[in-house]
Amino acid sequence: MTAASLEEVLHLRDHADLAAMGRYEQQYGVLAEGPMDGWQDQPEAAGISAEEFERLWTEARRARGDSA
Repeated sequence: MTAASLEEVLHLRDHADLAAMGRYEQQYGVLAEGPMDGWQDQPEAAGISAEEFERLWTEARRARGDSA
């Protein structure tokens, strides 16, 4: 499977494509279940841009040895 972007992950979660979710979770771990609200209230929370998220996501994937 190729690198999944945040948009792809949210699409899988929101559209309940069970086969695709299963493949994703087998490779990368469990998807968030439920709303993604509330993180803003956590003490160490900070918002980042979509570009920064994608850069950090790619960096983390490379560290795991996955292709991005």
